[in-house]
Amino acid sequence: MTQAERTALSDKAMLEAAMALVLQHGTDKTTLAMIGEKAGYSRGLATYRFGSKGGLYDALCKSISRHWLEYLKQGVGDKVGIDAMCAALDTIYRFAQDSPDEARALEILYSGAASPSSEYQETAIGIRQRQKSDVAEWVRLGQETGQIRSNVDASEVATQYVAYISGMTYLWLMSPGNFDFSISNEVMKRHLRDSLAAD
Repeated sequence: MTQAERTALSDKAMLEAAMALVLQHGTDKTTLAMIGEKAGYSRGLATYRFGSKGGLYDALCKSISRHWLEYLKQGVGDKVGIDAMCAALDTIYRFAQDSPDEARALEILYSGAASPSSEYQETAIGIRQRQKSDVAEWVRLGQETGQIRSNVDASEVATQYVAYISGMTYLWLMSPGNFDFSISNEVMKRHLRDSLAAD
C-alpha cells in the first residue's frame, strides 16, 4: 500500500471508531485516545491526524453528510417542486433504515454543534444552509413548471421544511421506538400538497 492509501485506511478506521464511540458515550465523554485505540492505532494518531476532538467530529460530520447526499441524489433524481420534497422525505426514512448508526451519529453531532464552544459549528451550519438552498431551488423550479403556487416564498418554505426535518430526526433520535418516520412522512406530504400545490 502507498502512504496515501495507508492514511486513507487509518482515517476511515478512526472515523468509524469515532462514530461507534459517540453512539455509545456521546460527544463529551468520547476522547481522542479512545478513538485511536478502538481504531487499532496509537493513542496519539487521532490527535496528530485531526488536531483535536472537534476537528475529528468535523471530519465525521462531513463524511456522513457526503454519504447522505449520495442517497439524496439517487432518491430525488431530476424531480422538482413538491415531488422532490416528498422524495427527499422518503429518502430520509430509507437512510435511517439502511444506515441507522450514521443517521443517529449525525443528529448527535448536529445537537453538539449548537454549543457555543463547538469546533465544528460552522460545518453544521453550512450543511443546513445547503439543505435550505436545495429546497428553495426545488420550490422555484416547481413554480416555473406550474406545480407550486407562484405566490409562495421559496426561502420561507425551505426554512420550514428544513426545520421540520430537523425536528423529526431529533424526535427519532430521542425515542426511536415511539416515533414512526413513515407516518410522519405521509402527514408531511399531505401538508406540502395542501399548502403549496397550484390550483
